[in-house]
Amino acid sequence: MGRSHSLSSPAAYGLSAAAPRYSLPAIALHWLMAALLLAQIAIGLYMVGLPKRTPAVAYYYGLHKSLGLLAFMLVMVRLWWRGRALAPRGDGLHFSALQEKAAQVSHRLLYACMVLIPLAGYLASSFGKHPVRFFGYALPQTGWENPLLQAFFRQFHAALAWLLCALIAVHVLAVARHLLTSGGLVLRRMLPHIER
Repeated sequence: MGRSHSLSSPAAYGLSAAAPRYSLPAIALHWLMAALLLAQIAIGLYMVGLPKRTPAVAYYYGLHKSLGLLAFMLVMVRLWWRGRALAPRGDGLHFSALQEKAAQVSHRLLYACMVLIPLAGYLASSFGKHPVRFFGYALPQTGWENPLLQAFFRQFHAALAWLLCALIAVHVLAVARHLLTSGGLVLRRMLPHIER
């Protein structure tokens, strides 16, 4: 009699018992960026509803800008690491050509947003009245006071932020789908290995 498999096991879907994981630095960068992006989205949505020219607005805008610059630095590190480290093999994972292409396009868009959003925010501030501060440290002003350019980069920043929200939602839904169809192997690739 053949061996039976529970519906929650990878073997039930014709998959190998364990898919290779990403490296520990890649995993750490992924989850750190995820936490930072979610915090930035929450702060951004909260601060735009605050009364203007108040201490609270100044605080949250300053925090948002500082975390945005930190996110930009981290995504640069992540891109550098991604360029030098090999991605794990897809042992036990079976995707259609369309699924692989969709994943590739969505990941590229995610990286593009993670690079362009903080850049657009920085440029919007550079063309405003106040200097950009990184956790209290004033950075060199790269622009000049120009309301039109400031408004343009603000709108660009906001539009990309909404696109990022949509891409994150798609990313989470894709992971949830793979939890049902691959027994959790896709998610496990981005989780640290814990000995039992």
